[in-house]
Amino acid sequence: MIKNIRFVFAGGAILVATLVIGAYYYRSTEKSSPPSIFVQPNASSSPIRASLSHDSCLAADEYADFPVSEKRNTFYDLPNSSTIDVYVKNKATDDAISNFKIENVDYPNGHALEFHQCAIYVLEEFGQDIRKSFPPGYNVQLWRYDYGGVGKELFEMFAISSTSAEENFYYPDFSVDPNEHYLALQQGQGSAVVIDDPKTTENHFTLPISDITKKFPNIVGEVGFEPGGWSSDGRYFWFDFFQDADILGFVRIDTTDWSYRAFAAPITTMGGDAFNPNTGMVTYETNVAPWTGDAGIDQQYRDQAIRTGQIASFYIYNLLTNKNYLVATTTDPTYYYQPKWISNSVLGYTLSSDVTSTYTISQ
Repeated sequence: MIKNIRFVFAGGAILVATLVIGAYYYRSTEKSSPPSIFVQPNASSSPIRASLSHDSCLAADEYADFPVSEKRNTFYDLPNSSTIDVYVKNKATDDAISNFKIENVDYPNGHALEFHQCAIYVLEEFGQDIRKSFPPGYNVQLWRYDYGGVGKELFEMFAISSTSAEENFYYPDFSVDPNEHYLALQQGQGSAVVIDDPKTTENHFTLPISDITKKFPNIVGEVGFEPGGWSSDGRYFWFDFFQDADILGFVRIDTTDWSYRAFAAPITTMGGDAFNPNTGMVTYETNVAPWTGDAGIDQQYRDQAIRTGQIASFYIYNLLTNKNYLVATTTDPTYYYQPKWISNSVLGYTLSSDVTSTYTISQ
């Protein structure tokens, strides 16, 4: 089960192939940045003058980050270590106000951290043994930390019991809405999507995947939270169904009445395409070659396209209105445009000449 491998295979390797859940992996493609993230990518080298106390929430003139030295050169800015130093800083001066440590961060997971206004949500792992990656007693938990450094376990995601049997409570992924009212999780091995209260863990809504399968069998596959996510107002939560690198469909949950809608994705939508949870728009390409990871095979696809005059077209598709927007074309069926939503109406992408361009959707 590998998803989002259109252009960086190294980030899509399965990390826990021995587990039954079989999909504990990096997710290294470009995607719409979660609207609630407060991390700023370029921390200053200003002197650290931090106190050890802070209120539970960030003030309007503050942001939270961890040092550049603790980050890896990936889309997710993951930490290099299982212990990270969280600093609260002043937005204007970049001076550190307070700091604390979070240990046991499950940093290989592509979505291990979310920074919000009043909390940091983090996957943590316990009981790991360098001689045996997943010994009895190994478990992964979801924790919530306020900005005073106080942490609380919310859920045990899965565990290896003393008899080495696996207990899969939740898939090791999560998504918190921008207002921190809702926490989305995958129950068991993708049997249901549940939405809970991130502070009390009270359940608000459970959507069994079997319900969707009965009504929309053609779009059901493995459950994924990327591309997808929360709309910026926290009303809608989107998740997708995928098979290998292909996106099969999307589901949108409305938190005002807990109704949902399902949408088939354009046939050639893949894991590297950009999705906008505010508008329901997603990118895709036609006449695109399958991802191979082999330069020689890719060149064969290019040569064939030249011989046949094949053109690959890059589109934006609105799931809600079924409207298509032609963005660009290329004679290279293996080319990836690296799409990323800049706003609800502006898509950024890169041409084969390495020139960055934008496409604006006129209403």
